[in-house]
Amino acid sequence: MKTIYKFLLIVSILTAVVSCKMEEDSPYLQKEDVFSSAYNARTALNGLLAGMGEFKYFGADFHHLTDFTSGFFISGKPSDRQNIAKLNPLPDQNYVTNFWQQSYACIERANIIIDGIDENNPDDEMRNILGTAYFLRGFLYFNLVRLYGGVPLRTEPANKDNINLPRADISEVYNQIINDAHKAENLMFDQGSQPLGYPSKLASNMLLAKVYMQLAGNDNTSSYWQDAYDEAIKVYGHYTLVSNYADLFMDPSTADNSSESIFEIQYNVGHSSKLFKLFTPNNAFAGKAWQRIRPNPETIDDHKAKYLDDPRIDMTFISQYHKYGGNFDIKVYPTNPNRPNLFKGFPFLYKYFVKDPNQTITDSNLNYIVYRYADLLLMLAEIENELNGPANAYQYVNEVLTRARNSANPPATEPADWSGLTQDEFREAIMKEYQFELLGEGHDWFNNHRRGYQWFKTHVIDNHNSFTPWRGFDITYPDDPKVMLLPIPSKEISANESLGNDDQNPGY
Repeated sequence: MKTIYKFLLIVSILTAVVSCKMEEDSPYLQKEDVFSSAYNARTALNGLLAGMGEFKYFGADFHHLTDFTSGFFISGKPSDRQNIAKLNPLPDQNYVTNFWQQSYACIERANIIIDGIDENNPDDEMRNILGTAYFLRGFLYFNLVRLYGGVPLRTEPANKDNINLPRADISEVYNQIINDAHKAENLMFDQGSQPLGYPSKLASNMLLAKVYMQLAGNDNTSSYWQDAYDEAIKVYGHYTLVSNYADLFMDPSTADNSSESIFEIQYNVGHSSKLFKLFTPNNAFAGKAWQRIRPNPETIDDHKAKYLDDPRIDMTFISQYHKYGGNFDIKVYPTNPNRPNLFKGFPFLYKYFVKDPNQTITDSNLNYIVYRYADLLLMLAEIENELNGPANAYQYVNEVLTRARNSANPPATEPADWSGLTQDEFREAIMKEYQFELLGEGHDWFNNHRRGYQWFKTHVIDNHNSFTPWRGFDITYPDDPKVMLLPIPSKEISANESLGNDDQNPGY
């Protein structure tokens, strides 16, 4: 059963806490009243989770912002192809601003919960809610610091005295993320005790493993690899891969809250996302779509070059579909290899493609999977290879590859299990495997950037720019280190008295 989010109380909470600080005799609820019961506190937590599912975050703009700048996708919107799809987002661009603002709106909700619940509260459920708020705040800051660099670090509810904050050092932000994640681990319920649809304490270990991998970067001798292993191994074995890769993206009966899900955003009829609209063309079903985000042609070519008969290819991409209301099929790349125009020159991402052509609903009620177990297995494979070489790393990646093969009926022969690789060869292969398994699921920007600019240039920019044949509608990516960060929004620099033009990221 889907979690039903309630918005009214969280609006009251936001208004109440700030107003109570500014008026001695406030007519609004005091925070002591708001957090007097687990029911009220959980409603506040639902409001925080709902905020992360809204249009300006996972509902749409997270994908607008990170898919285009990951180097794996092109935009169907002409104006976006002039800037953000060229890895050149503008400081005043709506996606840049919207995601920043929504991130801090959600952080404010987390801060209010954290401020309102005592860590020593005798109620286990209240401590669990507090721990979940810590996890979500750490998660929100982790996305911000990777995308924008050092950001204002807000750890208390907003008031007139702390409304303007400078950019914190990147290390300070990471320290806060790590502290929040450890508090979450100590306070959150275990996997079996957490209500359906809420992340358990294992999600905090997943977050910490990703944080330490990010901090390790491209330093293969970094001590952070051991830290990453210590966190990731805590998650290992507590989840299972669904038997068929396609089940992750088909419909709520197989995809939502599956055995593979570690953390996902809950959607329903009253609280839906725009992912169908973003990834589906107008003429593929009875509803109306935006056909805005399309994979670059090299993404499917790379996958086929590695594993020609990998069942994940047909579950990730779609290059031929029946025109709704017509009597013919639409063929795009690579089914149409000539790439005659912009529309036909790129495949579509099938994961978020409308599967029922008679569907009239244009929004998606499918949950959005943030963390899943296959990602954890690939992380463990990468980490183990960095620490000790490939010998004990194969077991993790081969579990993912076995599921991929068995997703076909009868089972496919590819992707075959890995063996006989050097440490360097394994490193190259595992970084590609993230792309093959997780394309379009929100990890592309982070995986493509975390090993540094030279890696991003060689494996993404140069790979994209060398794709042939080039057409007039194709985009050439720049050779410019500025692509490692997004610009600080112009509105934030203008509104925040503690920021000036000198605080903008290099190149913007």
